Amino acid sequence: MGQAQNEYERCLQKAGFENVAAYASHDTLTATLENTNYRGNYRGIGQAIKALSACDAQIKVFRLLVQEYQKPQVVVQATRTSELWSVQVDYDTQQLEQQILTHRSATAARNEEMKTSTTGKIDVVLHPIFSFDNHKLDKLAEVCFFLAPSIETTLWRGNRIYLQPIIPLAHNLTKSNPDRRVQLGVLAVRQEWLNQKRWYLSTTLGSFLYNRYGVNAELAYHYNHQLDFGVRLGLTGEQLLLPNKWQTTAPNKFHGMANVNFYHPATSLQAKLSAGSFVYGDIGVRADLVRHFGEFTVGVYGIYTDGEKNAGFNFALPLSTRRQLRRGQVRIRFPQYFTWEYSMLNYYRYAFEHMGQDYKERPDKSFTTHYWQAAYLQQYITRFLNGVIR
Repeated sequence: MGQAQNEYERCLQKAGFENVAAYASHDTLTATLENTNYRGNYRGIGQAIKALSACDAQIKVFRLLVQEYQKPQVVVQATRTSELWSVQVDYDTQQLEQQILTHRSATAARNEEMKTSTTGKIDVVLHPIFSFDNHKLDKLAEVCFFLAPSIETTLWRGNRIYLQPIIPLAHNLTKSNPDRRVQLGVLAVRQEWLNQKRWYLSTTLGSFLYNRYGVNAELAYHYNHQLDFGVRLGLTGEQLLLPNKWQTTAPNKFHGMANVNFYHPATSLQAKLSAGSFVYGDIGVRADLVRHFGEFTVGVYGIYTDGEKNAGFNFALPLSTRRQLRRGQVRIRFPQYFTWEYSMLNYYRYAFEHMGQDYKERPDKSFTTHYWQAAYLQQYITRFLNGVIR
């Protein structure tokens, strides 16, 4: 069994997975892993199942404890029949995690480090940022292109540290615009505290995108595999690098939004409704409707806040290859997706009073990245394993 266990772990390591451990009992294989190479959560999980299936043709049932930054996110069970795969995804990770720890202890592996650990490895992610503002009165459009390299690492379980400066490369900004100079985008420490069965809790402390700094907290409750309820709270101030000084305001802006997030597998539609206080204190609601096409997403949104209306669209497109090999202690790569959002109406009071505004507490946050909705994963892992999508 020890030799077989090492063989399963070698298969996962060869396929590019990290934080791996695996063992088999009869026709069932149990493993834990983290996907850091494959673009998209469903593709990474599907590739892991394919690699293990090719490693041992006798295995019929695969139980995977899937991690992100060494913190379990979901449990995936895939069953292979003569013709098709069936897949189940669940949020209850605690039981399977305990089984894996018990097995490792029983096989005298308790004191061994997890194979190919991600601890201390540094990822340099080269994010492009493109801005197009066409509501100016003195020019057709204000166009900016920035490079925002994000330096990231994980030092302990559930932790992620970010450093991301915003560097202007090409633009037609006026001399008075602070975005002409290098700005501090993200300098933050993020921690997941709870992710078990029904509940999820994380906090982020530091500097955020869109010139905010402070503290952010997110709490979510998984009502079922399709429906989540959540709360997002933030206390932030403003920061800008001006020609002769670093300007900050006190962190006195409270941001609190309650949200409902629903995914419908038959149509691949994600609907999200948020209500509460935006960053600068205006009270309102935002509704998003997003269509998932595997890794592509296209969405529309509307905002109503303090009597003002706004609307727009957003999308996420794959930016990198399906697999980026990352070897060594320092790994340079491109982001998995390019995301962009367009605001239809943002002039007069809506713009002058900074209404309907939000921030990003991590560089790659979108409707596509870090998306662990069980119904979505179950749908697309099944389609991937059965050859419907690549």
